[in-house]
Amino acid sequence: MIKRWYQSFYIKIFLSFLATCILFFIGLAVFWNYYFTDMFYKDKKELLTSRLSEVNKILTSFQDSTISTRELRFGIRIIARSFNGHVWLVDSRGNLLNGSSEKEGALIPKSMDGLFIDGLKGNTGFVAGQYKFDEYSSSGLLTYYAPAQLNGDPIVIFMNVPVIEVRQALTAVRWNIIAPLVFSLLAVGIILYILSRKLAGPLQQMNRAALEVAGGDLTVRVPVTSGDEVGELAKSFNFMIDQLNEWEDARQDFLANVSHELRSPLTTLRGFIIAMNDKIIPEEKYGHYLRICDEEVQRLQRLVNDLLDLARIQNGVDVFKTYPVELREAIQEVLELVKTPMAEKQLILREELPPEEEGPVVGELDMDRFSQIMQNLLYNARQFTPAGGSVTVALSVEEEHAVVTVRDTGIGMAEEELVRIWDRFYKVEHARTSVNEGTGLGLTIVKHLVNGLKGTIAVSSTPGQGTEFKVRFPLYSDLY
Repeated sequence: MIKRWYQSFYIKIFLSFLATCILFFIGLAVFWNYYFTDMFYKDKKELLTSRLSEVNKILTSFQDSTISTRELRFGIRIIARSFNGHVWLVDSRGNLLNGSSEKEGALIPKSMDGLFIDGLKGNTGFVAGQYKFDEYSSSGLLTYYAPAQLNGDPIVIFMNVPVIEVRQALTAVRWNIIAPLVFSLLAVGIILYILSRKLAGPLQQMNRAALEVAGGDLTVRVPVTSGDEVGELAKSFNFMIDQLNEWEDARQDFLANVSHELRSPLTTLRGFIIAMNDKIIPEEKYGHYLRICDEEVQRLQRLVNDLLDLARIQNGVDVFKTYPVELREAIQEVLELVKTPMAEKQLILREELPPEEEGPVVGELDMDRFSQIMQNLLYNARQFTPAGGSVTVALSVEEEHAVVTVRDTGIGMAEEELVRIWDRFYKVEHARTSVNEGTGLGLTIVKHLVNGLKGTIAVSSTPGQGTEFKVRFPLYSDLY
């Protein structure tokens, strides 16, 4: 449970930012503490440095026999009183030889041994501390030590000044630094917690929503509470669910349409077979009904082939093998294939192709797929054009595109029908035609094939006057 709590995204955000703020505040506190400590001790250090030079002068006079031991002790005490502290002259064994206190002959505190040894090595320095030696031990001292010579022997000069007022001031300053920092840290912690919850909240909701969607519930939505990247992510998630809903509806429609398209011919076949087995249909009519069964089987075959073709195209399995194709010749080849079916229905087939003198019209196409596109469009024109009408195929060049037009004088379509002709299994129903041989997938396949060949297709139609399809393909770039 604890591990799961720690792995929460907003907890990670909160702890990461909080740790960063804590490190920043600690660094800030250390800096200000060092800054104010140095500032408050600066005057004391300068005072002790100047008094050390006076002590050295007295020592020089003593060693020159200019002053006596009594005068040496008196002079040191005057210097000590000038900064309200103590001056100790300590020999190489740690004994206090002379100074401003009454502890002459005594050993210095053990806590000062490190400073004493460092002074014997010729070093100087300042140290703030407390030493159990006299009445100053409870108040804290600033000690300045420095090496010197007395009668040819090394000594260390200790200058101790009480810094109770400095320590009190530093304590007050430190509290004035720490208190706002602690308060700021608490405030920042609360703000970070709220922000991390706000940032991670939509993500947690999306996680729960994703699990519900995975379970089949497509009604769940994530509330959009901001306009930032997280809000955009929530919008995208909701859009994804809307798309899944549309796809699910399309899938259900697809299954229903496939079931209907398969059930109709299968029902017809089964009915005829049962009727012939039960001798309801006379034997002399078997040939007629077997031809009907053959037509229904062919219809099933066309449906299955179209479904497989559409699945390959949509899944990207079908690879387009493109190469330069001269469109005038390609269209003429297709027209040769449809001349007989057009003539059987008493339709006039016209072609409007540019003259050869204008040069070739070449596109980078898959010839097989282009032929499939043209045959589907011409099949539709034949299907919905009454006898005596005409079907026209035209080719032109517009703005570096080849435009292939298939125009008929058929029954036409209303505006609401034009919107749906690309849908799978949609069939235009009209009172003046009883033709219903198509699978409803032809134009859907055409749309996908045209897109796969980097082209576009558009349709316009007027009820009672006819329909026109315009397919545009980019011209072969190396030729133009």
